[in-house]
Amino acid sequence: LKARFVQRWRSRLVQLPPGCSDLGAAGRPTKLGLEGMGSTDEKMMGKSLFCLPRRLFVIVLAAIALLHGVTGLLHTLLIKELPGEQGAAAWQSNDHCVGHRCHDVLTCRGTRQASFHTREVLELIGNTVFGYWGLLGAFHGYTKDLQWFSQYLFAFPLFLFLLFLWDGAYCVVCGEYPLNVIDEALLWKLPNIPVKEAAKVELTEAMVGFTNRLVGRNVFLLYTAFEACWGFFLAYCANQVRLHAQFTFSGLLGLGATYDIGDWRESVALARSRKVVAGGYQGMVSSDPVIVL
Repeated sequence: LKARFVQRWRSRLVQLPPGCSDLGAAGRPTKLGLEGMGSTDEKMMGKSLFCLPRRLFVIVLAAIALLHGVTGLLHTLLIKELPGEQGAAAWQSNDHCVGHRCHDVLTCRGTRQASFHTREVLELIGNTVFGYWGLLGAFHGYTKDLQWFSQYLFAFPLFLFLLFLWDGAYCVVCGEYPLNVIDEALLWKLPNIPVKEAAKVELTEAMVGFTNRLVGRNVFLLYTAFEACWGFFLAYCANQVRLHAQFTFSGLLGLGATYDIGDWRESVALARSRKVVAGGYQGMVSSDPVIVL
């Protein structure tokens, strides 16, 4: 009975991380339950963007991805249009033939929207699925979910590079810009950025020469710069998620979850004080090394 009593209070005072039931050899927690759970102290995680705690950064990033994916899918299901097909891009998204007599499938006109549709669909589905996993992983310390989210973020810049090659080939063969280039480079939701609203409204065709003269710059170079910056930012985010998953489970040195001994002592003292206030704590055996402060 005494051994069971001491073990029960030991597990309460030490406050073992999720997935751990008792202290094993060399004082290290023994892992139970779901594989890949960890609980390194948040202050040990470091910072992202030079100021945000890394765990908070991952939570916000996953929440934004999940919200973007869910709202986009709901919009598509209810309105029957992808989010990017509205506004100034409506003329391009609707400028195609339909029906059994349509022969524009493999023509420049028929493939103008192909890369745009591919990007929109995969982005909405991927953000919904992997954003959800990333949010769960960041909240509960599930490193497997964090790793999936990180791999998705690493893979998306490669996907954008393939679309870049696809769009470049279309411009060379057809002599006009596909909808994906126009949407990414010009049709931003911010007013007068990167071009004036009047130029966005006057985009009634996408011929290379006409579009460049209308906006006063090379649209494909603007598209290239934007995709490169976006790809580098996604790679940075992916690395932050990867580091968060690694530190959560393996600690800063790869030797296991890392804790702050100062916080541990404060939490033990707080637990003891609560028991004293509640009247249910009568003191512990001073010889127990786990509870000696």
